[in-house]
Amino acid sequence: MTSTIMRASFACLFLTAVLLSAGCTGQEQSPAEQAPDPDFRSETFNYDDRVIFRFIPDTGEAATYSVTYTIEQGVPWGTTIDSRENLTYENVSRDNPIEFVVLHQDPSDSAAIEIEIRSTTGEVLHRSRTSVQPGTPTPTLP
Repeated sequence: MTSTIMRASFACLFLTAVLLSAGCTGQEQSPAEQAPDPDFRSETFNYDDRVIFRFIPDTGEAATYSVTYTIEQGVPWGTTIDSRENLTYENVSRDNPIEFVVLHQDPSDSAAIEIEIRSTTGEVLHRSRTSVQPGTPTPTLP
């Protein structure tokens, strides 16, 4: 009789342990296990009439970011032409990057952007200063 009670007790304990562990091993991820915030890379394109500064997250998944930036022309003693703090950019992804277009008054104009990109939790993901100087024209032979 005692062995039957012991077996029943062990069976109940085993079943309880299995049921409790099943609830603890769900698909939810703790914050530490969630995917890390993406890195950003920058691209700069300089044309006669404009400069394009592009900041691309290393992810295809769209997300929201907070951006603080200053754009200058006439670098290195530039004139600030635009400056914003904590501007929200939504649906940013590899296919939809953060982009700034700076129009040139003259092809010899230089331009610069100083930028800080933060996650929605306030973590700094990217901080940089990029400047574009006009190229030195290469003389063509007659």
